[in-house]
Amino acid sequence: MSELSKQAGLLSIADLLRFVIKTLIGMALARLLLPADLGTYRQIHLIYATLSGILLLGFPQGMMYFLPKAKDEEHLRRLISRTMNVVSLLAIACTLVILFSRFFIAQRFQNPALIPLLGIFSIYPLLLFYGSLYNFTMLGLKEPGKAAIFALFSIVCDFIIILAVAFFTRSLEAIIWASLISAALQWLWAFIGLKKNSSPFSLKNYEGFKEQIAYTIPLGISFIVAILCVQLDKIMISGFFLPEEFAVFSLGAMELPLIGVLINSVNAILLPNLNPKDHDQTAAIYRSSVRKNSLIIMPLAVIFYLFAGELMLFFYGKTYIEAAIYFRIYLFILPLRTATHALIFQAYGRTKIVMLDSLIMLGSNAILNFILIRRLGMKGAAIATVIVCWQMALIYLWQMKHYLKVKINRFFPWLKMLFSFAVAILPALMILPFIKLIEIPFLRMTVFGTIYMAIYYFIARALKLIRSDDVNMALELLSSLTGYKRKKALPIRD
Repeated sequence: MSELSKQAGLLSIADLLRFVIKTLIGMALARLLLPADLGTYRQIHLIYATLSGILLLGFPQGMMYFLPKAKDEEHLRRLISRTMNVVSLLAIACTLVILFSRFFIAQRFQNPALIPLLGIFSIYPLLLFYGSLYNFTMLGLKEPGKAAIFALFSIVCDFIIILAVAFFTRSLEAIIWASLISAALQWLWAFIGLKKNSSPFSLKNYEGFKEQIAYTIPLGISFIVAILCVQLDKIMISGFFLPEEFAVFSLGAMELPLIGVLINSVNAILLPNLNPKDHDQTAAIYRSSVRKNSLIIMPLAVIFYLFAGELMLFFYGKTYIEAAIYFRIYLFILPLRTATHALIFQAYGRTKIVMLDSLIMLGSNAILNFILIRRLGMKGAAIATVIVCWQMALIYLWQMKHYLKVKINRFFPWLKMLFSFAVAILPALMILPFIKLIEIPFLRMTVFGTIYMAIYYFIARALKLIRSDDVNMALELLSSLTGYKRKKALPIRD
């Protein structure tokens, strides 16, 4: 197994565990809180996710670009030090925005309960911004193991502290305070880790800051717009509907979290290793990741579409069963997630193109969301998001061809991707007539989900869609985690 695949796999496993624990937290809160309180809790985190994405301006993500290019140890330490200072100022700005805009936000969201809770929660950015910087700094230093350990520490803190408080108090205000305590522990870890790799404060630290801004600001603006695009449907739903209705929508209106875990981990490893000066190597690495991603994404998209109702029932209970409608709509985005098109532009340093595309996406999403919400209700918001995502994928491909002058076929194995989708559909058609034979929803999902994956694996192996090196990579990753040593097989080129 290649070192890149191993790093991405380790990071994926850490993020997968984080997803599992976050899901358990969501399951518990859905059963412990009233729908209106759950809607308020999710609105608070929606506000933070939106504002933090806007105000961080892409500085943490920029570390993955600049750290591998550092000339020496001193240059690296100065870069980390000045970015810590900048992120601290941005955290203060985010705190002030939340604090002074809480009355306006509560009015727009038709939820007066947000006013006192956002006042408490405004401390959160001061504690958590460093966590984001630490994560991307470790990835930029090519130490994904430290990023993975920090991710696990963070989510374990959330799991123990938030769930304990929720179980004993069932008070939304107490849960917000618990979130702050967990964030304080994460801040301490991140601060110590960053300080070890930084230099003392000096004006010399700001040499090269202009270059950092030139790269980061366009990237940051594109992140701002991308975050607004992702959150726009939820923001608009909050403005049109009550908190309890928003709770149902927000639980279902999401891409499959498992895929986000996979793609984010792969991208975090790929970006520092994509070299625009070596087109052949860049194309080979990217093409290989797309092929491997499709082996996982295509069958998961199909199986979760089949069992969306059972999944929502198991996770959140009968109160939120209607969330399955929005979940199914969002699954139509998954085929696009076999690749992150903007990653190529970032690797080539063309962040202004990413920024422009994000602005186009935001405008299209806002117009389409407004029209379809009025015509179709909450379903319209989900449909609008799916349409715009497909639109942007086509624009990215056109720009890759005309601006970067790259051959699209070298980066995207189209036939293999379509073949993966066809093979993923086949087992679903085979089990579909028998699904209703089991009446218990969870048992039905478990039994037929297992049968589906077994059939998919054997068909994919028989058709050589899943190759021996794919199996070896998975087994070696497993053995590296368990400590069991396997004999290495010869690698096969993509």
